[in-house]
Amino acid sequence: MGILLGGLNGPFKGRIGDIVCYLTKSGKNVTQRVGVNNVPPSELQLRNRIVTKLSGEFFCCVKDFIETGFSTEAALMKDNAYNMAVKNNKKQMVTGAYPNLELNYSQILLSKGLLKPATDWQVSQTTMGLHFSWETDPKMAWPESVEQAMLLAYFPEEKRSEYVLFGSARSFGTSELEIPPSLQGKYMETYLSFIAADRKQVANSIYTGSFNKTQENDHLLLIS
Repeated sequence: MGILLGGLNGPFKGRIGDIVCYLTKSGKNVTQRVGVNNVPPSELQLRNRIVTKLSGEFFCCVKDFIETGFSTEAALMKDNAYNMAVKNNKKQMVTGAYPNLELNYSQILLSKGLLKPATDWQVSQTTMGLHFSWETDPKMAWPESVEQAMLLAYFPEEKRSEYVLFGSARSFGTSELEIPPSLQGKYMETYLSFIAADRKQVANSIYTGSFNKTQENDHLLLIS
């Protein structure tokens, strides 16, 4: 809708059909015709579209996790957690040459902060789901000892995730992620992080490997 500023004799602002009018900072009233861009997109533009699609699908499936995992980074940068997750991952989370692109799960960061990341970690499948373990130090200070594990398993074929935001304390050295029976044999990618007891700080997440991966789903998210 177009608007006449200052009555019939005033400048015009807005859009009618394919005509757009606006005021410049100097007060000049500019009128332009807008239309369909018939210039074919470049290969870089096409690649960016695929990257945006892949990253968007993934982050929507782990939204609750990254809302917590990037909360402190978002507060620091005065942005929202989803945007911070995208900014910290978009350059390295997709691999391959256009048009054959796929997610590189080992390079994806699901949380970012100043806490100590997990070290000497291991993950194994159990009858209930996944068993995570990590190195502990009997002499660790109290704030560190009560940090809680953040666990996640992402299922590319189902485009869904199972997670625990506030698991066992770091001092325990282990934590469990229950997986529904219908998903236990499915291909999954896993991650481990920690969050402070007061929820004011997190650690950088660690990629802890995949399970049930086969040649058939090795390039599941390949775009061609």
